[in-house]
Amino acid sequence: MKDSKDEKHDRFVEHYHNYKDKIFNYLMYRVQFDRELAEDLLMDVFMKGYENFDKFDPEKGKFKSWIFTIAHNHLVDCWRKLSKQIVSTEALAEKGIEPAVDSDLDKKADQEIEKQKVQKVLLLMSEQESELIALKFIHDFSNEEIVHLLGRREGAIRTALHRSLNHFRSLYQKLYPSSNLI
Repeated sequence: MKDSKDEKHDRFVEHYHNYKDKIFNYLMYRVQFDRELAEDLLMDVFMKGYENFDKFDPEKGKFKSWIFTIAHNHLVDCWRKLSKQIVSTEALAEKGIEPAVDSDLDKKADQEIEKQKVQKVLLLMSEQESELIALKFIHDFSNEEIVHLLGRREGAIRTALHRSLNHFRSLYQKLYPSSNLI
């Protein structure tokens, strides 16, 4: 028979397998696709989660919200240190470095280009705006989950999302006037 420590471990491992890819994608986006950094952060997040798993209360919320809150808080804690190491596509463009584009792009490559356009627009937006859009549309968070994660009122989240989307559309149309907005 398993003791409670083994049960805790098994429950956490199950959650880990269910959420590691989602957390990794969230971290990749937040560190501008620095894979090595995202992997390190992922390990830190799940170590913190495991160490504090006794504090997780399923009656107070979903594991998804709890682990994303840990990831968000860990990023906030690390952001000042990491921001100096992260090279954005905008900074590269300012130095005249643009990614090479093959003229015979297939559908997947077109999607990648569109994703890069979206990333560039998000980099021009404030941290709060881009985070809201990413949580809602890239990571499929509900408004309720965003409220829980960010600790803001639902009305404030709805308003901020609306304004952020309008700002995104405006920037996208200015940068890519001949492109169809996704």
